[in-house]
Amino acid sequence: MSDAPAQRPDFFKPAFIIGVTGHIDLDPAYRDRVKTAVKRIVTWLRQPSSPRDAKRVDPVLGAGLGLVNTPVLLLSSLAPGADQWVAEAATEMDPLLKVLAPLPFFKDQYLRASTFRQNGHARDEAAEKYLTEFPDKDTFIVRLAGDGDLDNDALRAKFESILEAAGHEEERHRRYAGAGAFVALFSNILIAVTDKPVGLVENELAITGAEAGARSIAVLKRRGVLPGMIPILPAPSWADSGPVIHIYAPRKSAVSPGDNSATDTGALEIFYPGDRGSPEAAQKPAHGSGFQEAQELRAMAGHLERLNTEKIRVDPCREDRALIEMLPVFAGGGLGDQQDKPELAGTGEMRTSPDRIARLRRRIADYSAYYNVHLNRLKRLLFTLAFCAAFFFSLADSWEATAATSWLPQVYFIIAFGLTAAAWIVYFFFKKTAAAERCDNYRAITEGLRVQFYWMACGSGESVASNYLQHLGGELGWIRHVIGVAGLPHEQDRVWFNQLSPGDQLAVLRSIRTAWIGGQYAYFTTRVEELERRREIFTSYAHVLLWTGFVLFAFLVFCTQGAASLFFSRTISILFCCAGFAILALLFQASRSGRSAVGSNSSSAVNGEGQKQELTAQRRLHGWVDRLLSLPSILIPERARWSETGRLLINVLLVAAFTLILIGTIYLLEGVVPVLPSANKLGSIFKYLTLAGGVLCGAWVEVNFFAEHVRHYGSMASLFQAAGQRFDDCIAWSEKTEDAGNEAARKRIIDCLRSLIIGVGREALSENADWLIIHRSRPLEPVSV
Repeated sequence: MSDAPAQRPDFFKPAFIIGVTGHIDLDPAYRDRVKTAVKRIVTWLRQPSSPRDAKRVDPVLGAGLGLVNTPVLLLSSLAPGADQWVAEAATEMDPLLKVLAPLPFFKDQYLRASTFRQNGHARDEAAEKYLTEFPDKDTFIVRLAGDGDLDNDALRAKFESILEAAGHEEERHRRYAGAGAFVALFSNILIAVTDKPVGLVENELAITGAEAGARSIAVLKRRGVLPGMIPILPAPSWADSGPVIHIYAPRKSAVSPGDNSATDTGALEIFYPGDRGSPEAAQKPAHGSGFQEAQELRAMAGHLERLNTEKIRVDPCREDRALIEMLPVFAGGGLGDQQDKPELAGTGEMRTSPDRIARLRRRIADYSAYYNVHLNRLKRLLFTLAFCAAFFFSLADSWEATAATSWLPQVYFIIAFGLTAAAWIVYFFFKKTAAAERCDNYRAITEGLRVQFYWMACGSGESVASNYLQHLGGELGWIRHVIGVAGLPHEQDRVWFNQLSPGDQLAVLRSIRTAWIGGQYAYFTTRVEELERRREIFTSYAHVLLWTGFVLFAFLVFCTQGAASLFFSRTISILFCCAGFAILALLFQASRSGRSAVGSNSSSAVNGEGQKQELTAQRRLHGWVDRLLSLPSILIPERARWSETGRLLINVLLVAAFTLILIGTIYLLEGVVPVLPSANKLGSIFKYLTLAGGVLCGAWVEVNFFAEHVRHYGSMASLFQAAGQRFDDCIAWSEKTEDAGNEAARKRIIDCLRSLIIGVGREALSENADWLIIHRSRPLEPVSV
């Protein structure tokens, strides 16, 4: 028997999960009706969504969810009756559904439990045979609170005492209820096959999870379960993971020969989570009050189908290296004293779940990067169109039309209007592709999978889905679902980690320290430096261009065209231009000498910051955008950037330089190029362009969230730096205890390091949730200047 599900052909496609609960004593005469109802539900899941096509709309369930390319997974504890009937129907579908069995006991023990045996005899020989022949690789044990540190032998011994000794009825019920709660909480839809409606709460035991009945499990699905049973549950447990679909089926004792009361067998009802709205509304069927919940389920299915049908090219070589990139210890050899070992003992078995997560994370990260590239292209295109539109609007407003060129202002206006319309058309086309939404969602999944990977690698038994985006309801629950499916089940990695020797455990933890904590610190530090540089550039030039426009505006208002033309001869115009360029040359020289001084002073710190500086240099050299951005930055001296007075002085000098150059150019061109308008009108054009440029520079800072990202990334860099220092202190302490041979102290250190990794992961998840909220609250829109 395996503790984890085996790899599947659709390994990289997160599945939509159906769970099942129901009575074990259903009348077998109605098996086919129940299976037909189950197939109807699966068909509804896979049916393309066509609300206008009445033939494709189920009268109870509504329009199909359209899960054509998304695998559907069934969670069933394989008890006699409803569990096995639904599993049989799933395997009869085309394509068939994959069935995974979360069991309350090991399979051989489960077959000896009262669920299958009564007074030493089989309750249902066919049901017993079905479970016996079910593949072991597709079953796993549901570990409850207190089971996390037990290996399989210890857990088996614990189950034996529960099954054999008298007086353990409550504990047996708790095991059954735990398996049922696991199915309910990890399924997107729960099928409940019972003889009575499941819309009402029967007793308080159903809410706590102490009752193992089918209707009580359905209540858990709709209302959530309190913590204390399954270790990965948050407080409070969420109840936003989908509806309960009730299939009516009578029990054996309820049907007598010739009785026609079971004619409604197979009838469907759908109930959505009952924790929203009033208590009265929570007791009503969802088709009367669950429109919002139904739309959220449909949106969740749409996101999942979209993820599984992405046609973006992924580098297979990098995907194969994903596990080693995230945790080099799995490459063989390990760290420190493990250098001579070809492979850490026991890690071969442990690779399955982390490898699945690492590969999926690599793939979704590539998806996010792909859409991020397109999003950045859209930003640049929208801002370019906005600036060009402002330019042609200024021409239309300020161009002096002659008899020969009277049509030019109209042409300029049409061009400007066309550019504005083009910006909105491009925006709506891009919005229809949902590229920005996909980029943000995939980034959130990627970061969640990163934390889940390292939590599993350190044997924490924790679930990201239970700690991530809990305060955000609605369709964002699909992000938690993808992460939860990838790490299912979570508790087994703790067992595998505990089977490693203390030295191997420390090797894994050291690898986490290097790959995650050290890598994230370097990443966030580099990103903060890069974002601060970009924010400084665009903020400075937003101020400079706006003030240049205001000064030019004032000059045009207070200096009449005639008087200015008499004063600004060609010689004076050239002097103005030369003075402006001289100021720029002085700033450039000061900036150059400042950078040289900073470079010489920091040469001694290369050892500590070498990787970060090298990465930053590579980022600055690649891409024409970075090269373009580096041109204005050479005019800002390095030393002056860090003082308020220095920045103010630089801005004043830049405003003076640009104003002198523009005024000199205006009057230098007057009379030289007859086609151009007068100096006053040409000045108005430059005034509009500088004001528009300043507004766009300020808007670029807001659109790219420079300030928010610098603040968030700076706090995360500090977090990972502090975590790394604490980690190193614990490792140094472990080396001392290793020399002293203190195994108890070493175990405490490993537990301390594991707690540190869990804490850092929760902080990282919180930062990612804030990142997602910021980007969702301020979506990209066309810029009008």
